[in-house]
Amino acid sequence: MKYLNKRAAVRPIKGYFDRSRTYRRAVVIPALAERVHLPLTIESLSSSVPTDILDDTLVLVVVNNRPPELGDAVDQIELMEQIDDNALTLKWLEDKGANGALPLAWIDASSPGHELPPWGGVGLARKIGCDSVLAFLLGLNKTIALDDFIFFSLDADTIVSPDYLETAGHELRKSGCAGGVIYFKHQEADSPESQAAIDEYEAFLNYYVAGLRWAGSPYAFHTIGSCICFTARGYIRANGFAARRQAGEDFYFCVELAKTGGICEINKTMVFPSARISRRVPFGTGKRMAEAALNGREVILAYDFRVFVCLRELLTAVSTHTDEGAPRIFAELTNHSTREFLESRGFPGIWGRFQRQYKTRDALLAAFHRWFDGFVTLKYVHWLTEKEWPRRPLEEIYQADSYRSPIA
Repeated sequence: MKYLNKRAAVRPIKGYFDRSRTYRRAVVIPALAERVHLPLTIESLSSSVPTDILDDTLVLVVVNNRPPELGDAVDQIELMEQIDDNALTLKWLEDKGANGALPLAWIDASSPGHELPPWGGVGLARKIGCDSVLAFLLGLNKTIALDDFIFFSLDADTIVSPDYLETAGHELRKSGCAGGVIYFKHQEADSPESQAAIDEYEAFLNYYVAGLRWAGSPYAFHTIGSCICFTARGYIRANGFAARRQAGEDFYFCVELAKTGGICEINKTMVFPSARISRRVPFGTGKRMAEAALNGREVILAYDFRVFVCLRELLTAVSTHTDEGAPRIFAELTNHSTREFLESRGFPGIWGRFQRQYKTRDALLAAFHRWFDGFVTLKYVHWLTEKEWPRRPLEEIYQADSYRSPIA
């Protein structure tokens, strides 16, 4: 397979699972210093789940860390603690795998000589897990239905509903999409102050997705690494996880999934990410909780809703005037900063090229949305935020008298 030959990062898979079985799904879990939390995650995956579902599910934990000789003294102390914790995790997996009914496997990307490269992080860990499962499946010399095999991306401190595997898999197959985003609710925090912080952060995430949905963006979905599932074919077409992403690998991967095969929302089961403090990545839930613990509860500033009004206007203009040139689309835009943004990214020339290349309306719009993707959409939102409307407290946006948000 071209993907495995050119792009894969395959490592040996250890464990006591049946290596001759053709599994229907795999749960890939990166783990860095997760000896305390991982057993709870594994228990939630196997508790009250029908035997036939478990037997067809390979659970793969990628225990990982970077080499210990990197970083300053403080970082070295923390890294050595993580390495020690990882050693305990590997021992627990060995014991659990030998005695448990769940097909449990692991990859050692932690022990001396097996660590991730210095630039490696969670993105590479997720990639190693998925790529190694693909290589294992294709090495069975059996016919593998890549559209039927489903990967579940999970975190080692996340728990799931008992019907998670069965329901999410069924919903994804039924949708015909390459990937799905599973409904989530963070676990309860350990203090009222932390709970208020996670509630506000969750509201911010939901508000942004709701704004994109109201504007008509095809990228209106959450991009949380512990809440996504995808087919093996979808994974390959999206070129897998970005190996060099220290964070945000889930965002970029979901954008590529949406561009190459579509993403559906799965609301009939749930994932419960942790609300704990973490400083391992530069943004996300853990980072937000760390800031709240350090500075006290600070109001999260959300994008002014008028940026979504402008986005809706832009997407409507493009979809309405597919048979006309960029000047006609520009004429429909009431916001000068929107026109500046499009010009700065070469839209007039790109639109003309799309019109010459794609002969149907659907093909032209698909090309536009591949170009104006989730990343460009976010840059556009930031552009308007800088040029026009600074961020505001979410509560203030919902209560504003100057305009009413349709998603309030």
